[in-house]
Amino acid sequence: MKINKSNFGWIFTCFAFLVLLGIAIYLGVSGWFFKNDLSYTTDLELGKTISTSIKKNQAQSISLTFDGSFLPGERLPQIVSVTNGDDSDALYVRAKVYVYNGDNVTQDMDIVETINWTYNEDDGYYYFNDLLSVDAKAALCSYVIIGQESTFSGHNKYILSIVFESLSQSLDVESIWGINPLENV
Repeated sequence: MKINKSNFGWIFTCFAFLVLLGIAIYLGVSGWFFKNDLSYTTDLELGKTISTSIKKNQAQSISLTFDGSFLPGERLPQIVSVTNGDDSDALYVRAKVYVYNGDNVTQDMDIVETINWTYNEDDGYYYFNDLLSVDAKAALCSYVIIGQESTFSGHNKYILSIVFESLSQSLDVESIWGINPLENV
């Protein structure tokens, strides 16, 4: 094909169209990647109360996502509480706190527990010091603390999980949990 003045406009238009199409595809793909990869938000509602309800002989968890921009040792004001949602029974309650990082690895996370909870180093659970009566609510912590040995990446997302477990007061809690929270915690 011979390039002359009459064909120049069509060739230029097709070439410009192909270049613009290539740029649009590149920006669309790279924009999607950066939007999904780097713009993490958190579910942590610092300073607010997060609560769950638990019934007898059940487990209930609270999971909060956060990005890795928090520093080791940083105290984050996060109030977490549990309510006895059972109709008839007072409950033994315990809780475990950890961070899941997506690589099938969990890391412990510290909390500033309230006076009604006691930490047991042997099993890593926080035990409520009394029976949680029907419709009663107990605050587990007022702060979560990023561990000193924790290594979080600011570009990754992590899941803070708090798992509450309960047992009916009619059960032998010591034979099931290996500890009686009312006597030997």
